[in-house]
Amino acid sequence: MLDILCNLLGAAFLLPLGMALGSFFEVVLDRLPRGESLLWPPSHCRTCGHRLTADELIPVISYLAQRGRCRACDTPIGRGVPIREALSGSALAAPWAATGCANPVAALITGIVLLVAIWIGYGVLRRRGSSTASNGN
Repeated sequence: MLDILCNLLGAAFLLPLGMALGSFFEVVLDRLPRGESLLWPPSHCRTCGHRLTADELIPVISYLAQRGRCRACDTPIGRGVPIREALSGSALAAPWAATGCANPVAALITGIVLLVAIWIGYGVLRRRGSSTASNGN
């Protein structure tokens, strides 16, 4: 019983951590190909320039609270954003929930490998899609 509680508590910690990492990777894959800085300007709406407040930066929850739209200009935010954030959180939390307290190193390594694989895969697919679009295909 104690192992189950330990696994669930660890997963409850790793889920938001993974979602936050997913949110950061989302910014990286959005800004770097366009030659923008990761640090400046702070997170903002690409359409209207509205600087996002702390309550607008909570992965998945902010998207749901704002009904998938920019609070300032009502521009839709892609549905894939909260899905990738949630998937990132799940990638870290699921291995820990399964065996974390019994095999903590293996659970963390598995979670990190899953997280990195998800974002490398998404980055490759995104790059492939943008090169196809720019070639007119």
